[in-house]
Amino acid sequence: MNADRFVADRAEAWAELDSLLSDAGGRAGKLEPDEIHRLGALYRSAAADLALANRAWPDAAGTIRLQSLVIRANAVVYSRAGRNATAGEYLGRRLWQEIRALKGCLALSAAFLFGSVLLGVLWGAVQPSVAVGLLPAGFHASAHSHGSFYNFSIAGRGGLAVAIFVNNIEVSVLAMAGGLSGGLLTAVSLSYNGAIVGVLGALEWRAGGLGSFLSLVLPHGLLELSCITLAGAAGFAIAKALIDPGMYSRSEALTRITPMLGSVILGVMMFLVVAGTTEGIVTPWDLPTPAAPAVGLALAGAFWAMVLLKGAPAASASRTPGRRQALTR
Repeated sequence: MNADRFVADRAEAWAELDSLLSDAGGRAGKLEPDEIHRLGALYRSAAADLALANRAWPDAAGTIRLQSLVIRANAVVYSRAGRNATAGEYLGRRLWQEIRALKGCLALSAAFLFGSVLLGVLWGAVQPSVAVGLLPAGFHASAHSHGSFYNFSIAGRGGLAVAIFVNNIEVSVLAMAGGLSGGLLTAVSLSYNGAIVGVLGALEWRAGGLGSFLSLVLPHGLLELSCITLAGAAGFAIAKALIDPGMYSRSEALTRITPMLGSVILGVMMFLVVAGTTEGIVTPWDLPTPAAPAVGLALAGAFWAMVLLKGAPAASASRTPGRRQALTR
């Protein structure tokens, strides 16, 4: 095989690598996850080709062009991910892409949490005297009263807001850390806390205080449940890395999801603060029932809209024929 034949045989792969490097613009973080994996594979192949070309045809024009390509690729592949990304770029897109990449785990987490809410509603409606035993100490419920048992004074709601905020942090941490148990503790945490919400709603309905309950819970509760769902998804992602790491070792699989876990922690904390602020400011207003769901849907809707829209993969730049021919000229 001569140098021309060697270059012709490998030109397509080299051109694809050149195209990805142009799209990356010096930063692998600009590429989609599948493109980053492809970049690594093409770089390794090109480096092997360069080793062969340097031995067989060290002065050939194709070898010199290939050497330049491998040097460019090395700088991108071994650059620190996101080192040039601004906070605005990260919060504006990358954070949401990391969250959206959890889509399967998000669906599983939502199924446990909101499925348990529904089961809690059914249980509280059918067997209130038994279901009330699920509630934590401090909830003095009476399924036979004619008024709402969840009737806190405005002064008391300030302390309640702090207590619920702290509880949500604890639930989120447990849901995430539960992944180390293979996801068992994650599933239990999501199911238990979802069932509590459902039972509370059902008992309030039976006591005639559903409107007050919804006005108190909905403005901040939908966003809080979204945050807990996200934390649970991270827990299931950890469990997957431990149970089914694929071609990687378990430690490697956990290392690969570390950036995602950091994004989840940041996202959960940011939006729990938003929910807690809403709880402390909006809840004392005693919003009417139609307004309370509107506030809750607006906050939770904004969160999921960011996941769906900002987390969507960016359109890959077109691969033009000119790029494919660049290395063969």
